[in-house]
Amino acid sequence: MFAQALARTVRTFAGNPATIDGDTTMSWGEFGDRFIRIAGGLRDLGLQPGTRVAVLAATTPDHLSVMYAVSWAGGVLVPLNTRLAPMELRRILDQSETTIFASDFRNRSTAEAVLRETGDSLMKTIGMDAGAVGATSLDVLEKADRIEAWAAELSDLAALYYTGGTTGLPKGVMTSDGAILTQSLNSAADLYVTEKTNYLHAPPLFHMAAAFIAHACALSGAAQTFLPELTPENYVRTVKDKGVTFITLVPTMLVDMLTIPNIENGFKTVEYFAYGTAPISEALLREVMDRCPHLKFIQVYGQTECAGPATVLHPEHHALSGSMAAKLTTAGIPNRTHEIRVVDPDGNTVPNGSSGEVLIRGTGVMMGYWKQPDLTADTLKDGWLHTGDVGIMDDDGFVRIVDRLKDMIITGGENVFSGEVENIIAHHPDVKMCAVIGLPDEKWGERIHAVVVMGEEASLDFEILQAHCRQHIAGYKCPRSASFITDALPISAVGKVRKDLLRKQYTN
Repeated sequence: MFAQALARTVRTFAGNPATIDGDTTMSWGEFGDRFIRIAGGLRDLGLQPGTRVAVLAATTPDHLSVMYAVSWAGGVLVPLNTRLAPMELRRILDQSETTIFASDFRNRSTAEAVLRETGDSLMKTIGMDAGAVGATSLDVLEKADRIEAWAAELSDLAALYYTGGTTGLPKGVMTSDGAILTQSLNSAADLYVTEKTNYLHAPPLFHMAAAFIAHACALSGAAQTFLPELTPENYVRTVKDKGVTFITLVPTMLVDMLTIPNIENGFKTVEYFAYGTAPISEALLREVMDRCPHLKFIQVYGQTECAGPATVLHPEHHALSGSMAAKLTTAGIPNRTHEIRVVDPDGNTVPNGSSGEVLIRGTGVMMGYWKQPDLTADTLKDGWLHTGDVGIMDDDGFVRIVDRLKDMIITGGENVFSGEVENIIAHHPDVKMCAVIGLPDEKWGERIHAVVVMGEEASLDFEILQAHCRQHIAGYKCPRSASFITDALPISAVGKVRKDLLRKQYTN
């Protein structure tokens, strides 16, 4: 059914801009004709409904066209994280039973290594642009005849989004056509996307954090703008030059943006600013809101396992004062097709104001993990997705995410949420970014350790840091040790701090 929604956009918004890439703009009529013909080319290659098509590519209009061609032809999309090693990618290709592999020139060396490891197990390879690896080019596929959109059932498998590939065995999240469709419609409404929207891509398209926004734009007839290289300077320049109205940024990149002089002038055309792929400190959010008061802020919270957001914090909830200010640190309320529970370890709903694991039920929730029934059974119970996130729901139904279960620190028998400590540390003027982790300790079981990124001229030390924390939180929550660095924290492809790497680094 998602392909039928795309067909509506191609027909209804044919004259509207679909993709903007440098000096090249394609209308929805042109872009639609392209991905529909590529879909025909995929069929000529042997794609049948259910065939796995893996894509290893940068965030470009070509990448988007292949995504939609796969959906149009009835295939199953397997997006590949461009940061993974060839052996990791090979395991995903094998586990997902991929038979068509598409890649671009930017990822040529990785694609070559993957294909050397994979041998003859792949049926077909596609080079998406000049110089890319592939027996068939995208230009050749585009010369095929148009085909009718595949009429999928809502319960049909549409994509396998792999998570956890950098920390363990990859998990293939089985995402249905219905999940993608309903989450696209939810996001279009919750992110205020219309045919007049011009969205600038930042998160990589292989991640659900970018895909769900791309889908929301596609079903709304909105424009999607692409960057040749994602740097703060290029980003701000593109916003200004292309009249971008909607942006999303992860906290790590947002910090870099704020160093650009008069950033508020660079964002003059922007109306909506969405965030939520990674936790953002209240101090950072307040700084952005203060410097760019014209922006309308939206926070979303969700997981790959629910095909995008499950909650939304609307612009009217982003208040710096008054009764609504208390909602600023929450992730908002459930969206139109999801419900949230917060439970104790036995699965019982906890009272409002108490912490527990966040559970999600709704149309976006995954079908399970591909070929991992035990893991699926541990994660999906009675229709509820167990997120592994710790949250607190207030009396109005707003949910505050306070930590990951695995990142919660147990020190001296007390539970400490790393996010709470990070938020306090981030308020210190000498702190650019920070991460709080638990390290083994003979006396306390775990001790709270802060990794603090400072400006080059900052003079922060442990005593000052601890005194700052003691002014705002209980003593047992304050760091017992700290590392002060000027380099960036290790982050994932979507800007989440890799605390597993920090724990390994500072434990040794």
